[in-house]
Amino acid sequence: MSAGMSAGAVEHRNVVELFRDRVARSGDAPALRTFPDGRTLSWREWAARSEAFAHRLRNEGVEPGERVAIWAGNRPLWPIADLGAVLAGAVPVGLYPSSAASQVRTLLADARVVVAVADTEERIRLFSRLRDELRALRLVLGEAGVDPGEVAADPGGAVVGPGEAADSEPWPGARAAPDDDALLIYTSGSTGEPRGARISHRYLMASAASIQEALGLVEGDRTLSFLPYCHAAERVFGLYTRIHCGMEAVLLEDHRQVWEAARSVRPTLFGGLPRFFEKLHDALRAHEADGGDPRDLVAEYLGDRIRVVTSGGATLPPPVARYLDGVGVRVLGAYGLTEHLCATMNRPERYDLETSGPPMPGTELRIADDGEILLRRGPLTFSGYLNQEEETAATFTADGEWLLTGDLGRLDEEGFLRVTGRKKELLALSTGKKVAPLPVEARLVRDPWISQAVLVGEGRKFVSALLALSQPVVEGWARQEEIAAGWEELLEHPRIRERVDEIVVRVNRDLSRTEQVRQYHLLREELSQEAGDLTPTLKVRRGAVVERYRKQIDAMYRTSEPSNQGTP
Repeated sequence: MSAGMSAGAVEHRNVVELFRDRVARSGDAPALRTFPDGRTLSWREWAARSEAFAHRLRNEGVEPGERVAIWAGNRPLWPIADLGAVLAGAVPVGLYPSSAASQVRTLLADARVVVAVADTEERIRLFSRLRDELRALRLVLGEAGVDPGEVAADPGGAVVGPGEAADSEPWPGARAAPDDDALLIYTSGSTGEPRGARISHRYLMASAASIQEALGLVEGDRTLSFLPYCHAAERVFGLYTRIHCGMEAVLLEDHRQVWEAARSVRPTLFGGLPRFFEKLHDALRAHEADGGDPRDLVAEYLGDRIRVVTSGGATLPPPVARYLDGVGVRVLGAYGLTEHLCATMNRPERYDLETSGPPMPGTELRIADDGEILLRRGPLTFSGYLNQEEETAATFTADGEWLLTGDLGRLDEEGFLRVTGRKKELLALSTGKKVAPLPVEARLVRDPWISQAVLVGEGRKFVSALLALSQPVVEGWARQEEIAAGWEELLEHPRIRERVDEIVVRVNRDLSRTEQVRQYHLLREELSQEAGDLTPTLKVRRGAVVERYRKQIDAMYRTSEPSNQGTP
C-alpha cells in the first residue's frame, strides 16, 4: 500500500476532491467545534461557507495560483478560508498569530499576496496600511467577509452545494494536478529568515494517509486544535489529516485552556509539543509529592477517552516520557520538518520512548557519513522554496534524490531514529573543538528539576549553560524541606545550588571534557515566545537567547579557570 492511500480509501487527484468526498461521506457529522462556546459546524456547513468564500475570491478576480494570506487564531475562520482559497485555485499562506508588523510585511511581499484575511481589528488595520505599500495586495477581509454564517446567493451564480456534480460549478481547485501547489507554509525561522515552502496536493494527501496508517486513526476520532494553523504540524497532521480521516476538531485560541478543553470535550487523539507534556509531568509529580496518586489526575488533563497521544518538535526527555508512560500516558514521539513532515514516528504497537521512532509509511531514511539525516525525495517531500531556486537546490544532494535535513542523528539496531543535534547549531569553541548542544541539553532536562537548558560557548574556551528550573518541582521540594522563601530567594539558596551542582556533575560524568558544562547561570524566568526566546512552535531561538543574556554569559567567563563542578 502506498503512502498516498489507506485501506478502503478512494484515490484523489487533489485536496478539493478529498474534501468534497469527505463532505459526501460525513455530511451532517460534526467537523469543527469551538471551545469554550461549543459552536459546531458540520462537514456540510463547513463546505458551504468555504464555497461562499471561494465565490468571493473568484468575483474579486483572484486567479489560480495567486496567494491568499490568513492571519488568525484557531477559530473556524482558518479552515473555512483555507479550503475556500484552495477551492478557488488560490494558494493560502498563513501568518503566525505572534507575527510582528515587519514580519507580516516581509511575508506578504515575498509571497505577492493578493488577498489578506484577518480576525481582529488590529490585524485588519495593519493589512489595510500595507495595501498602500504593496502593489499586489488588492483586498483585505475581516471575519464577516469570510464566514457570513449563512450562505446567500452569489451575484455571479448559485452557490454549489456539497455533493453536486463538479461540472455544475467547476471550481478551479478541482482541476489542480497532484504536483500543483496547494499551500505555502513559511518556516518559523529559528536559524535564519523564514522561507516559503511550496506544498503540493500530492504532499498533503500522501502525508495524511501516512499519518492515518501510522497511528490507526479512524472516522469519528476527536482532536484538539490549539497549535498555530500556519505551522506544518497543525496544518498537515491536523487540518488535512482530519479531512482525510473524518475526525472532529475542537478549536481553541488560548493554549492555556488546553487541559480544561480536553477534560470537557474528551478527545481520542491529543497531539502537542514537548513543553506541554513537561508541564503535565510537573503537575503529576507535584500531585504525587503531596501524597496523591498521579493516575487520578490523568483524566483531569487529557479527558477520559484518550487513545493516542503524540509529541513533535523535539524528542521528549526520556525520564518525562517514562514517567508519563508509567501513569498511563504513552507519548509517541515523532520527527519531521516542513519540507518533509512525515519522517519518523513511534507507533502505538511499536515504540521506543527515547527515540523519534522508525520511518513513517512512504519515507526512506539514511544517515550520511557526517551524521546528517537524509530523507529520500518522494510524494511526502515539498516542492521547493518560493522564489529561491538556489536555496531549493542546496536543500538536496547533488543528484536531487535526498533531502538534506540539517539535523544529525543515528539509527539504532531496530531502525529507530535518535536525533542528536543540528549541524548549524554546533558550538565552535576557541580551542578548535566543536560541541553539539542538543544531546547535552537533553541530558540536563532529564532531571525533573531542570525545565530548560541552553548551552553556550561559541568562541569561548569551554561550554557553559543557561538553566531554568521547574518552579513547581523546586517549590514542592522546598515545602517538604520546610524552606520558607520566595522564588528569587530559592534561586540563591545554597541548598538549591548544591542540588543543581549535583545534577551538572552527574551529567558531566558521561560527557567528554570538551562537552562538559563548566559554569551555569540560573534564569529568573523560563524562556518564552513572548520574550522572543522561542519560536511559535516553542523551539529555542539560540541567537536571540544568547543576545538577551549576554551580560550573564559574559559573567560566567570572567574567571580564568572554569569550575570543575559546574558551579557559578
